[in-house]
Amino acid sequence: MNIHYNTTTGQIMSYGYGADHGDGFELSHFEGCKVLIVDNQPIDARVQRVDPATLKIVAKEFPDPAPDPVLAVRAAVQRELADTDRFVLPDFPISEADRAGWIAYRKALRDASKGAATSAAVLAAIPERPDGSSRAFDHLGAAPTAILGV
Repeated sequence: MNIHYNTTTGQIMSYGYGADHGDGFELSHFEGCKVLIVDNQPIDARVQRVDPATLKIVAKEFPDPAPDPVLAVRAAVQRELADTDRFVLPDFPISEADRAGWIAYRKALRDASKGAATSAAVLAAIPERPDGSSRAFDHLGAAPTAILGV
């Protein structure tokens, strides 16, 4: 396996199978990196690094934080908007007061990401549905806890 690593920090930039580069220590196409050839072994760049002194795969002192699930949150909001389209259509049998509630709810869905620094903040900004029913991400396996991994 070829591992491209930063020669200063040991951060693994890329890994995979490919042509052997001779002695395994040639320069990588990543700036400031070299290539290390290792036998087949599991690599997880979030929790492992290359020790530049020993050229061994070692555990990071502080693993990388999990990425913010912003794409999952955006998809959940898009599903919820699609699931609530019918409530704002002029021919849907609903009172104008209820329709106004759905319009406000959908506006809150679209505005939830404005000024929110994290996915958790976006989800916290989403109100309950006007009719109190479960939201798309509540019953489709994309509940806030599943999205955020908490």
